[in-house]
Amino acid sequence: MGKWGVLGAAVTLARAAWTVRTWQQVRRLPVVSVDAGSVTVVVPARDEAANIDRCLAGLRAQDYADLRIVVVDDASTDGTAAIVRRHAAEDPRVELVTSAGPPSGWAGKVHAMHLGAEAARSAWLLFMDADTEAAPDLVGRLLAAAERDDVDLVSTAGRSTTSNAGWWLLLPPTNVLLFESTSVDGSRGQALAVGHCILVSRTAYDQAGGWRVIAGTRADDVAFATLIRDTGGRTRYVDGTESLTTSGLSTFGDTYRSMRKSLVAGTSMYAKGPASAFLALGGMGLAQIAYGLAPIVTAARGSKRGAAAWLGHSLANWVYLRRVRQPRSAALLGPVGTVVFGVLMVDAACRALRGGATWKGRDVRG
Repeated sequence: MGKWGVLGAAVTLARAAWTVRTWQQVRRLPVVSVDAGSVTVVVPARDEAANIDRCLAGLRAQDYADLRIVVVDDASTDGTAAIVRRHAAEDPRVELVTSAGPPSGWAGKVHAMHLGAEAARSAWLLFMDADTEAAPDLVGRLLAAAERDDVDLVSTAGRSTTSNAGWWLLLPPTNVLLFESTSVDGSRGQALAVGHCILVSRTAYDQAGGWRVIAGTRADDVAFATLIRDTGGRTRYVDGTESLTTSGLSTFGDTYRSMRKSLVAGTSMYAKGPASAFLALGGMGLAQIAYGLAPIVTAARGSKRGAAAWLGHSLANWVYLRRVRQPRSAALLGPVGTVVFGVLMVDAACRALRGGATWKGRDVRG
C-alpha cells in the first residue's frame, strides 16, 4: 500500500485544493442593487402547492420596480393553480399560464420554462424553481452581478434554512464533481448553472434559440448555460446564498431523491441507452465508495497517508459547508459522505437500467 497510499493521499489533497481554488472564483453577489431594465420571473410549477405561496410572496416583495411574474402550471394535480390565481388577484404583476403537459420530445420543466419565456416581453428573464424563496434584494443584486462581471447569464443556488445530513453527506461530494466537470465562468468544460435561479438577458436567450434547442434534456440547468456560452454569450455562477433559500432539500430523503433524479437525468444525456447509463453510474459509484473507504480504513490503522487523505476530503467539504451556512464540523464526515454518495450513484444506476427513475410521475431518463 506504500506507493498507492501516497498516490491516493496526493490525489485527494489535489482535488481538495482544486475545490478551494474554484470557490475562490465564485464571487458573492454585489451588495448594491442596480436597475437594468424590465425583468420577467418565470416559475415552472408542477404539484407545488406546498411551496408556491412562499415563492410568490418572496417575488412580490422584491425591491425592483419593473418586474413581472409568470407562473407556468405544468399539469398540476394539487392546488398549485388556485394559489397562483389568488396571488394574481392580489397583484396584477402575477400571471398564471396553464399547460396540459409537455408534447412529445420535450421535458416537462423545459417546456414549462419555454411557455413562460414565450409569455414574456422583457429585457431579462429570471427562471426560478417553485421551492425557492427570494430575499427582497435578489433581483437587483443578480442584475448588479451581471453588470459587474459583464455577462449575459448569472446563476446561483439556494441554501437550506435547516441543517440535515443530506447537506453534510451528499451535496459536498456533488460540489466537488461539479467543479471538476464544469466551470464557474464557462471557460472550460460545461458552463455551471443551478436550476434554482438562472438570470439571462433576452438578447442572449433569443440568440441561443431558447429552451426549444434543448427541449428533451432533463439536466436543463448546465445544458442551458452551456448553450448560452456556445452561442456567444458569457455566463457566471455566483454565490447568492445570502438572498436565496430553498425548501426542496430540507430533509435527507428529499436531498437523496433529488440527487438521484439529477444523476440519472444527467447521465442519460450522454449514455447510449439504459445499459450504458447503468455501467457509467455504477462504475463511478463503486469508485466513489472505494475512494471514501480507503482513508477510513487506513486512518483507522494509524496510517499517516490515510489521515492526509481524510484531511483532503474534509477540506473540500469544509469550504462548501461554510458557503452554504451548514455546520462546518460536519466536514469531518468527508470520507463517509463520499461513501454514501457512491451508494446513491449505484442506486441511480439500477434505476437508470430498470426504470423507476421518476420525478413527479415522469421518467427522467429522457
